[in-house]
Amino acid sequence: MAIDRRHLGYTLPTFDVTVEPERLAEFAAAIGADAGSGLAPPTFMKAIEGEHGSSRAILEALNVDLRRVLHAEQQFDYLVPIVAGERLSVSRSVTDLYEKKNGVMEFIVIESVISKQDGSIAGRSRQVVLVRHPVTATAA
Repeated sequence: MAIDRRHLGYTLPTFDVTVEPERLAEFAAAIGADAGSGLAPPTFMKAIEGEHGSSRAILEALNVDLRRVLHAEQQFDYLVPIVAGERLSVSRSVTDLYEKKNGVMEFIVIESVISKQDGSIAGRSRQVVLVRHPVTATAA
């Protein structure tokens, strides 16, 4: 089942996340980064943007069967340091929808903007999600 192109531009309500020092330390330890600096590694933005089940909420809003989803690509633009204790705002939108192989593979591009409380942008991320559909006689 193809993703309805009307979902292009779909945006979740903006939500806030506090960078808890303990969570940041656990994340840093898990990836082998320095946990003592209080600075978030760039990939911590993935944990921030996924708060409150936001990735699942986007896919459910697009009526995507979660059993058919693969994380295909992730890119981060880390603009200014994110530090423990900060409160950040996250905005996530579907910025592109495209298909390959006659619709057997559909791709959803989700862009996130992570902002500081003063309105400055701490970073951006771009995630590409692959939705695999069963091959049918007409799609082969």
